[in-house]
Amino acid sequence: MLAKNKGVFKELFTAYSREPSKPKKYVQDVLREQLSDVTFKALKEQGGHIYVCGDVTMAGDVLKSLQQIVKQRGNMSTEEAGAFISKLRDDNRYHEDIFGVTLRTYEVTNRLRSESIAFIEESKKDSDEVFCA
Repeated sequence: MLAKNKGVFKELFTAYSREPSKPKKYVQDVLREQLSDVTFKALKEQGGHIYVCGDVTMAGDVLKSLQQIVKQRGNMSTEEAGAFISKLRDDNRYHEDIFGVTLRTYEVTNRLRSESIAFIEESKKDSDEVFCA
């Protein structure tokens, strides 16, 4: 907060998941709910970078949220959104410092894989729907 008060940051968004007597809020929630337009514009139009630092589960959840943002804001297919994020990585604009990979690696990997497959399948259903006026 001191950095914001000194003008180092224009805006500061916080997400606390372990504050007593407060509802849980995660980084990916703030990204989706408050920063989706700004994030997409920064990455697509302004050459922005994204930095993710945290445990493997959080990093996966942030990645999924970013994929959804790119897909929605960029009017992209799931494959195009994935390619966009891959390009960010190739261009060294998507940075991750992931920790906490533990003996749960198998469980976390399988969960993330299952969620990714479910996201792709759901996206395919969305694109297969026919809308009648």
